[in-house]
Amino acid sequence: MERGLQKLRRARERMPHYREVLELAERLLAEKRRMKDLEPGSSFAVDPAKAKIQMEEGFPFLRPADAPLNSSQVREYFSCLLKGFEEVNPSKYESLKRSMESKGFGLDQALGHLLHNQLSERNLEGEFGPEGSLLFFFLVQTLKPTFESLAKRWRTSLKDLFWTQGYCPFCGGFPDMGEIRKEGKRILHCPLCSTEWEYPRLQCPYCQNDDRERLTYFQVEGEIENRVDICQACRHYLKTIDSREMEGSLDFEVEDYLTLHLDHLAQEEGYVRPTRLFVDAR
Repeated sequence: MERGLQKLRRARERMPHYREVLELAERLLAEKRRMKDLEPGSSFAVDPAKAKIQMEEGFPFLRPADAPLNSSQVREYFSCLLKGFEEVNPSKYESLKRSMESKGFGLDQALGHLLHNQLSERNLEGEFGPEGSLLFFFLVQTLKPTFESLAKRWRTSLKDLFWTQGYCPFCGGFPDMGEIRKEGKRILHCPLCSTEWEYPRLQCPYCQNDDRERLTYFQVEGEIENRVDICQACRHYLKTIDSREMEGSLDFEVEDYLTLHLDHLAQEEGYVRPTRLFVDAR
């Protein structure tokens, strides 16, 4: 993570128009590092035989609503994230705070709706206006340490990870980024639990479209390692990093912040990310 923080600091000087966002990203990653030893609120056991059967049937291991959360730690982390946001952008923080207070926002209820797949970024934008996207972002960030801890335990209990679906084998989350590795394989990344899995390069993970005529991508001049894969069948997009000429492992979370301009370009062309965080697999 330290390498990722250093990359963000260098990028702030190189990308002054994203300075505020990158400063916030740096603070969030530093806070998550502080919470890296966060333990869920109850025991979490992994039965390898059960996990194998679920994967063979195409079901994620964990239903998000069943995730054991430590409520006090989750609330503390949410408060810390908002405090960091306040320090970076006091005016936007005050606007978000006023909106939350006027709407009677409750963290436990919002997280419950999110984990039951009953809350999307679009829902919150409709209720809170422009602050809705910010609130959705912080809700997802609040869950990340717990889900990453659970997924790490799950992965260490499995000998092999064989998965053919476009959503996360652990929590059912839709991928937020992809990577092309040296051997030419495409790896997808879950934005919630950081699980990675292999997926065909010429298939859309969101709708399973494999018609090459309707799968394409675009790049920005001068960024040969970055591209945006787009599906003309479902109009979704996926930012992808070609790491074959890069040294070391890829930090998806950092790269997501460093490629925000690609999100803007894709969305200007009418492409979108999934409106919900998880697939309805059960």
